[in-house]
Amino acid sequence: MFGTIRKHQSWLWYIIIAVMVIGMITWTNQLGKSGNQRGGGNFGMIDGHVITDSEYRDALNEAMLMYLVRNHHWPEAGSQPAFDEVRETYQRLFFIQKLEEYHIHTDQDSVAQFADVILRELGNGETVPLETFVEKVLKPKGMTADDLRRFAEHYLSLQQLVSVLGLSGKLVTPQELQSLYINEYQQVAVDAAFFSASNYLAKVAEPTAVELSEFYTNQQAEYREPDKMQVDYVFFNATNFMPEAREQIGITNLNRETDEALTRLGTNAIRYGKTTEEARAKISEILVEDTAISNAYEKAVSFQNDLLSKEKATVQDLGAFAKEKGMEMKTSKPFDKEFGPGDMNLGLNYPVSALFNLTPDEPFVEQPVRGADGVYIIALDKFIPSRIPPLTEIHSRVLADYKMAQATRMAQINGHIFGQSISNQLAQGKSFAAVCAAFKVEPVEVKPFSLNSERVPEVEDHVEELSTFKQVVFSTPAGKSSSFVPTHDGGYVVYVRERLPIDEAKMKADLPRFAEIVRQRREVEAFDLWFRQEAPVALGNIQALQRAK
Repeated sequence: MFGTIRKHQSWLWYIIIAVMVIGMITWTNQLGKSGNQRGGGNFGMIDGHVITDSEYRDALNEAMLMYLVRNHHWPEAGSQPAFDEVRETYQRLFFIQKLEEYHIHTDQDSVAQFADVILRELGNGETVPLETFVEKVLKPKGMTADDLRRFAEHYLSLQQLVSVLGLSGKLVTPQELQSLYINEYQQVAVDAAFFSASNYLAKVAEPTAVELSEFYTNQQAEYREPDKMQVDYVFFNATNFMPEAREQIGITNLNRETDEALTRLGTNAIRYGKTTEEARAKISEILVEDTAISNAYEKAVSFQNDLLSKEKATVQDLGAFAKEKGMEMKTSKPFDKEFGPGDMNLGLNYPVSALFNLTPDEPFVEQPVRGADGVYIIALDKFIPSRIPPLTEIHSRVLADYKMAQATRMAQINGHIFGQSISNQLAQGKSFAAVCAAFKVEPVEVKPFSLNSERVPEVEDHVEELSTFKQVVFSTPAGKSSSFVPTHDGGYVVYVRERLPIDEAKMKADLPRFAEIVRQRREVEAFDLWFRQEAPVALGNIQALQRAK
């Protein structure tokens, strides 16, 4: 979409503006989830203020702009993450009303500067002219420059509102700061005993036919295949357009644009190659490929327009027309909404679920799809309803699942026995390693870590959630062992050898920065509490939300 703003560089587009935490607050539990339907012209009241049609429309435009800033694309049918028009718009209206109540406004110079930041980021460091942004990005969505200005003003004003309402959260005493720092950064020395199903698989006996059938019957829901579909497609491979694209750009322009991209990326260029030359070659390749895909898209659009100009064009017509043009129509392998077609590279952001909206009467995707490796013209081939395969069809899979389930049960039984006996054994003076040896379990020595540690490599292959493992460790006193903690394929017991002394010098150096982090965290918590108290009251009479609830 944004490639039209600055040719060849849509692949570099990103936004570094920090998104306010208020957009992530979950409030649907109190107000109910709503569908994308307006209130039929009756938009209700917020704190006694009647919402007009123009106010709703303006707030909706702001909500869509916020989605654009966060996700780098407009909210469309099937977009991920999903966009709930009613919820997002009324949340916006609530905040706008509160800005008026608190008399919070941002000066226009700051608004203009912030709008320039948005436009500069859209242009990859070079400011996009406002007229271009309006014409290419806003106008197709029925928006104007006023919508951008209003969004920028409310965005900055909302940050002020967070600061005002979260002011009480910034009050933290030096003693509390030090206590919080120690709690977060003090390291512990830990040993762990893991009970994994894989260690017990060899001990599982072969099931009888009756046992396996019973297991299959009890687990049938797990074997249900989702709705699937197949599509027919004609592929315009970007590789076929590369020579033309390279010639079109020209070696001089290609070198210049590559150098500009390297300059903008700075140290981030390393993601494209270990050396500058490797990065340079990769970026040049991407620039040429981007142009090649654009050229392929033009050819695909012309192809599809010619095809659909025929009255009641069918999928059979697609195959015949492709053959006439010296191309080939292919049929995808069956795929579901979650994973999409494995033999088509539609790109990570393509809403595959939208393909399931195709019908025999309307079998074609409206426009050719720009994929990661070329352009696809897509039409419905057939739907495959959800089903449960019979045991004979998936016998080997069910057998493997049965054995794994039995092995997991064995692992957890042994883990529970170990967890129940370890405390007594330690109290009698035995070491953790000695108890593990008696149970024929290999203890794992974990390198010291803290609550703040992002990685604990020694345990990450054995635990489902690192946060849960940390919680178990830091709730276990030094010199003690935890209870057995079950996981999906077994479980574990931890032994906390000791809590290591805090580095006083490092703590003293870190405290100023840590204090700022704590204050920001408390500010957000205070604002979140205010929001969860105020929003349900202010929005409680909104009919659209009540209907959804």
